[in-house]
Amino acid sequence: MIEQSTAESLAAVLRDLVRAARAAVPALGDDGLPSSVAGVMGVLATEGEVRLGRLAEALGVDLSVASRHAAAAQTRGLVERRPHPRDGRACLFHLTDAGREALSAHQGARAAWLQTAAGSWTDEEARRLVDDLARLRDDVRAGHLAGRGAAALVPAG
Repeated sequence: MIEQSTAESLAAVLRDLVRAARAAVPALGDDGLPSSVAGVMGVLATEGEVRLGRLAEALGVDLSVASRHAAAAQTRGLVERRPHPRDGRACLFHLTDAGREALSAHQGARAAWLQTAAGSWTDEEARRLVDDLARLRDDVRAGHLAGRGAAALVPAG
């Protein structure tokens, strides 16, 4: 188990990284794609057609928030919804062709920005970081699913 001070340092670096990434959004160019809409599209690109409940779960938000985000994507023509074929009360959401194109451009701009931001890194260093962050992500997810909420895993601050 890592020490408290190490956990606090990790939480601070992650917080600062998220803030720096958010601050960099204007430098990425205005593709008009809010992060909430891009998040919906990312889930659909990864998982395919899903119900609202699965979308909310994947985004880590409640149903009303997921519904608003999906509606915003739908209004832009990036996502479509259709009635669930076996459950008339439910809908299924999927990416449109325009949504796939917009998401690809959005992700490409972010990848290019990261290439510049980490310009002094070797590919091996970046791959090691990807592996370590993926492991942390998986452990956070496992802890959350085991009933230990994210707040219990990462100190606030």
